[in-house]
Amino acid sequence: MITKTKNYFNHARTVKFNYVTILLIISYPLKLITNFCFSKIYCQFKVASKLLFIALLLEIGASSCKKDEIIINTSKKENVKEILLAEVKTQNLNSLSFCVVKKDSLLWTDALGYSDIKNNKLATPETRYLIASISKLITAVSVFKLIEEGKINLDEDINTYLPFKVKNPHFPNNKITVKMLLNHSSSVSDSYANNFNFYSWNEDSPIPLDIFIRDFFEESTQFCSTKNFYNYTPGSLGNYSNIGYALLGYIVEVVSKQPFDLYSKNNIILPLGMTKTEWRLKNTPLDELAIPYSLTINTNKPHFTFPDYPNGGLRTTVIDLSKILRMLIMKGQYNGVQILNSNTVELMEKHTITFSVGPEKLELGLGMYSTDIKGKSLLGHGGNEQGTSTGMHYDPVTQVGVIVFTNTTAANLNQSIYSLYKFGTQQ
Repeated sequence: MITKTKNYFNHARTVKFNYVTILLIISYPLKLITNFCFSKIYCQFKVASKLLFIALLLEIGASSCKKDEIIINTSKKENVKEILLAEVKTQNLNSLSFCVVKKDSLLWTDALGYSDIKNNKLATPETRYLIASISKLITAVSVFKLIEEGKINLDEDINTYLPFKVKNPHFPNNKITVKMLLNHSSSVSDSYANNFNFYSWNEDSPIPLDIFIRDFFEESTQFCSTKNFYNYTPGSLGNYSNIGYALLGYIVEVVSKQPFDLYSKNNIILPLGMTKTEWRLKNTPLDELAIPYSLTINTNKPHFTFPDYPNGGLRTTVIDLSKILRMLIMKGQYNGVQILNSNTVELMEKHTITFSVGPEKLELGLGMYSTDIKGKSLLGHGGNEQGTSTGMHYDPVTQVGVIVFTNTTAANLNQSIYSLYKFGTQQ
């Protein structure tokens, strides 16, 4: 058994930019005066003052203008980059790798900070990151590929596809459907799984996905429990479920008759030309991976995996992932390759249920959600794991999308995403 406890809550957290941040920036020059010689004070004070100026502009803009407006001219790369640098400084982000797309074009990609601090290795747009829960969107696309092939029915009982029965023991006569797993309304709960340790370090998990799923859901197995389900009727309420998406990955395995990672790679990842995207650590060059930094991570063995990987185990670059993003924006097609039909993408985008995760209100579609980012409603998905925070969001109307990665735990990416989105709309 692995010694680290897996944090199953991979969903991106949000923290509002507020006056506490500004006070911290104001106090920064004072700290410098006490800790550095006078010859260094002026240079450092200028940096802090610049950050304070940007922070004040952003805060004043948020309070005095409409929510989706910003005072700084975000049509220019240099201005947006100043905002991103301020975010890196104020949040102490180790790196920030990002891209902006419009329709099927890549408008801008760049990176700030370090992918490997110890070895002074700068992050680039080609740096690979663990993207955590954005992985769920690729899992959903895999499910919809099989739906389009007529092999899975969205409203069918999942037991039609499984070699063992999965029922909510509190409501045994109510079916759980594929759609319910996709929009987190299945009543499958992560709470019991959170008590166990499933991380593997610097190697792929030795526990196969099918064994993991059987151990949680098949009768008389070691983790099978009524605690794996909420006490409400499947489909009636929403609760974010990582185990639910692992179960979806297993359904893909059973129906396609091949491992989930190979199915999604052969039918989505490789057809889109995503050559730097992998589910398996063994297939990923470690020197291309950003080191995930967290108090829970030993930097000598920083990379981790888990058996329920369809809910958060994909590693990729912002450029590679932008091909998925552009495929969604272009209603299922990218670079001449049709991954999904346009009506399927529209179905994924369509609101099905609303619930809150912490302070964040989510309007769930199927495999993605709409959420408020600095007053702008954007579709997509976020991700958070130890040592990584990620976001991929887009507007189907303006056809502008943004991807942001950092190798920092629980970072607030909203200001970065919003500023990059505003840049994209003005190009």
